[in-house]
Amino acid sequence: MRAANPTVKVIAYINGAFDQSKGGNAYPMAWYALGANGKRIQSRGFGNWLMLPTAQWASTVATLCKNSIASSKYDGCFLDRLGIAPLSPGYVTSPPINPATHQVFTKQTWIADQSNTITTTKSANSDKLIMANGLHDGTYFQYTEPLLTADGTAMAETWLRVSTEPENRFPSLSEWQEDVSMLVTAGSKNEVIGVVTKLWSKATPAQVTQWHIFMIATFLMGTNGTGLYCFTAAHTVAGMSEDSPLDHTAIGMPTAAMTLKSGVYTRTFTNGIAAVNPGTGSVTIQLGGSYRNLAGKLVTSETLSAHSGDVFIK
Repeated sequence: MRAANPTVKVIAYINGAFDQSKGGNAYPMAWYALGANGKRIQSRGFGNWLMLPTAQWASTVATLCKNSIASSKYDGCFLDRLGIAPLSPGYVTSPPINPATHQVFTKQTWIADQSNTITTTKSANSDKLIMANGLHDGTYFQYTEPLLTADGTAMAETWLRVSTEPENRFPSLSEWQEDVSMLVTAGSKNEVIGVVTKLWSKATPAQVTQWHIFMIATFLMGTNGTGLYCFTAAHTVAGMSEDSPLDHTAIGMPTAAMTLKSGVYTRTFTNGIAAVNPGTGSVTIQLGGSYRNLAGKLVTSETLSAHSGDVFIK
């Protein structure tokens, strides 16, 4: 991979919140999170065991990262499964109880403790890239932002949609605005968010294209040029590794913040314009000149259907 692209960064996978041993006995029993029933907690989706985000666990994650880097010669670590999902109904067998309060962890305390896992891992691997997964999306960013602040790089895995939602379920206007705002906030602090949109449903080719362009155009509304995005069209190797021409659009760097006019959000770039219609009705945009859209057509205006976007290149 580095031979093909010397600037590529490869990072090792580390589960930052769960013991992945089959029996859930790889660590002292006091390290495991317990539910109100006094039993250890498992992920419903994967069967692994939730850990209390303590200093001991943070040190363990830091060591796992350090050892993985040493054996793989990678550039850092990806700390997966952080965030407030264990506090959400159905994600784990029981919400974790805070030993200090004997109540379910608050979102704020849980995230603060998990942030220590990130800072401890970074301290032990100071010259390496540490990326945490757990921001969720813009709606949850009010709780999960400390995961980004801890090291300045983090991932939002359910940006714009949850993977299993119906393909025709688009974010509301307020949800869409919060997803964009998250990117703007990160950029203002020189922090990097990697956003992921998963279309793991029975979408038609036309719906895949609609979502892909909607995602790209929405990302362009908020990024300052340092953010990252990933669109996956299916829960398959092909769907998660496709190299689409849409992802190589040379629009340049942003020249202004996004603006709203007649229901369309637009943003200018050094080599074009990005536009999004996150609303429920069609809207026509006048471009003020000739541009080539992502379909390759030369246009001076375009009608954007509900929940769609486009990118126009000079």
